[in-house]
Amino acid sequence: MNAGEERRRETSAQTGKELTMLFVREKPCHVPESDPEVAERLALGSPDNLSNGNKADLEAAKRLAKRLYKLDGFRKSDVARHLGKNNDFSQMVAEEYLSFFNFTGMTVDQALRAFLKEFALMGETQERERVLSHFSRRYLQCNPSTIPSEDSVHTLTCALMLLNTDLHGHNIGKRMSCMQFISNLEGLNDGQDFPRELLKIKYAAVAKETLR
Repeated sequence: MNAGEERRRETSAQTGKELTMLFVREKPCHVPESDPEVAERLALGSPDNLSNGNKADLEAAKRLAKRLYKLDGFRKSDVARHLGKNNDFSQMVAEEYLSFFNFTGMTVDQALRAFLKEFALMGETQERERVLSHFSRRYLQCNPSTIPSEDSVHTLTCALMLLNTDLHGHNIGKRMSCMQFISNLEGLNDGQDFPRELLKIKYAAVAKETLR
């Protein structure tokens, strides 16, 4: 294994640890299936298509993504569970859903606020991670020259979510300092450090106003 591969594995492990710390603080919320979801499943020809990804249909994914974005027959609490499932159809739905967002010219925290305004981020840890991965991919598509890679965007996004929970959550104890926030991200920008001034600005923005 070369040094680059080892570094990427270490980064992935660190990111996973941050996500676990973030998401275990909130219990997953089970939301009953809505009638529109059942109708979309039937439109695909099988009631199992949404859960197993077989016979995934792009047009059906586009229809469902549009309805999720417009909350047409869905609640904000329904959205994340559609975007966070690990199957071909849900991945297509997520890609189509994110296409409704134009993050061009926005900072990561600005884009994250705009994204989280449209739905409630809830569910199991892995489901939330997938949703944030979809966000990171779309952000980089809109701003290809601002951050080196999708992994870097995802790492910074997770760090901001963790910071938001720490500063604005109901946990009792000492809040994360700006220096701790910067230290937590050392070497996680594709093996390099994120610019300190950038992280100071991000910290101040989240401290001033919650992300969600």
